[in-house]
Amino acid sequence: MRLEDRITRRRRRGGTRRRLVRDLNALDPTVHPDEPTGRGPTLERILDHLDPVFDGDLPSDAHVHGPKGAGKSAVVATLFGHLSSALPSQRSVIHTATRTAATPTTSFAYVDSRDASTEFALLHAALDALCEEPVPSQGVGVEALRERLTDRVAHDEHAVVAVDHVDEPETYPAATAVETLSSVSPHVSVLTVGRDPRSDASERDDGDGATDATDAASIAVPAYERHSLVDILVARASDGVTRNALPHEATREVAEWADGDAHDALSALYGAATLAAADGGDALDTEYVCAGIDAVPDDGCSLGRVFALPESRRRVLRAFVALDDEETASVSAATENIAASPRVSLSPATIRRVLYELSDLGIVRRVSDCDSTDGPGRPATRPIPNFSTLAFRGLDDAER
Repeated sequence: MRLEDRITRRRRRGGTRRRLVRDLNALDPTVHPDEPTGRGPTLERILDHLDPVFDGDLPSDAHVHGPKGAGKSAVVATLFGHLSSALPSQRSVIHTATRTAATPTTSFAYVDSRDASTEFALLHAALDALCEEPVPSQGVGVEALRERLTDRVAHDEHAVVAVDHVDEPETYPAATAVETLSSVSPHVSVLTVGRDPRSDASERDDGDGATDATDAASIAVPAYERHSLVDILVARASDGVTRNALPHEATREVAEWADGDAHDALSALYGAATLAAADGGDALDTEYVCAGIDAVPDDGCSLGRVFALPESRRRVLRAFVALDDEETASVSAATENIAASPRVSLSPATIRRVLYELSDLGIVRRVSDCDSTDGPGRPATRPIPNFSTLAFRGLDDAER
């Protein structure tokens, strides 16, 4: 540990009493580390696919897929960040009068489709990542962005664009992302990232263990092995909480419960840490870990999707998770109590519509309650969050 880290740790301790939390951001399930743990083989497979760029050639399109919490985003975002810094691009090439047919350079761009869910936003995000100068978002249209991106990727400059989180309820299919970017220039290659294999074509076996979907290479990422997930939790906890605050037995319990899903494991630990810190505890005892686990719903949605929501929906969701069970006994009851919140300046009709939209997106679940009704003759549906409210509250408070 560096000297600065040792001093900072003792300053945070604030006296002789031991404090549990060092940096909760280290346990944030929506943040990816600079060096992903336990994903060496996946990194090598993606690098194998991108290998042509080291000879000045353009790789084919590819699709990385795997279950939630398998580390796909962490690997791709980190790898593209390193490649963007390590390989020369058009921006760093010194042009001279004697320069003739030099090897084409390659630029790398990472785009999160949760933040770029339209054609305009996708083109703008890709162009912004490939250019040093800022790209205006006002007063320009789709065609203007296409022209600028075409000019940016010329015959002596290639670009590989990673588009993450495709095929989600509010993002576009992988095929749409590829078509949108490839139509700009033949010198653009697209690597999409999602949970499912490409749905627009059947996969075929090339005889070497790899499969292809049409012309796009398919790179499958399996769920984490339990020992790898333990390593991730130990590494993140070493930065997030004080030494020995997370017992090894608790780490193994979380890893076993999460069943290879790093997102859910970190959500549970984050929730446990917020509870323990609020109680003034100095360790993540079993009761806190169990509470953190219980707060994460089975087959829940990722917190990244929750925090990608527009602020108007987030405001409704913020008021919703603050209600108790009685206040959310039905959609009508939840609507009425959210409307009474001073932080939500929306009509009951709008709030009700937002709750149904969040339900359609899988961010809120509606559970049938046969013992009550939500209208003449209809069983009531009880809305419940489909994510860890413990982690959401902590992350939302930190963001604000």
